[in-house]
Amino acid sequence: MWKQLGEHVRQYWVIYLTLSSVYLAGVVFGAIGVSALGVSETSQLGKFLDTLLKSQPKTLDPAFLGQLARDMFIMMAGIWILGLTIIGAPLIYLIVFTRGFILGFTVSFIIGVKGTLGLVLMLTTVLIPTLFAIPLLLLGAGLATIFSFLLLRGKARGESLRREFLYYTVAATFVSLGAVVVGVAQGYFSILGVRLFGL
Repeated sequence: MWKQLGEHVRQYWVIYLTLSSVYLAGVVFGAIGVSALGVSETSQLGKFLDTLLKSQPKTLDPAFLGQLARDMFIMMAGIWILGLTIIGAPLIYLIVFTRGFILGFTVSFIIGVKGTLGLVLMLTTVLIPTLFAIPLLLLGAGLATIFSFLLLRGKARGESLRREFLYYTVAATFVSLGAVVVGVAQGYFSILGVRLFGL
């Protein structure tokens, strides 16, 4: 499986490089966006952050973990659906950029507001799940983009894409399941961070 994955990435490396660049651009713009906030906006967001941290469950809450898992699944399912359309590629790239923006903004804001505590909190609650979430997001987006391009080419040539559709759906299912696991892991690490720092 890993060999096939490596061959797949090598074959479509341009697409994955582009997606990675778009995600990185989102992170950079998100971090820059924090500096554009005014004093009042920063204060309001800081209060919202404190409220959010206090409302975080400190024990394992199935409803909380289930919500995170559902959010990840809905996002990946949305990307899969966009891959079934010829015009879905731009929206897929927009989703990737937005996810990068959210990460960059969140990390930059929390570190800016909480200082060293925010940095340690991010390393504890965000870093490890993100290391798995980003490759899964890029892989899911890459599969969707590739299939969208195949649809465009197949429509022009009048080709049947049943085999490609089956491969795309099976691969997207595995990626989505991985994303769900990452969503649950993110919940565990969030709870761990809240308990460690007594927030």
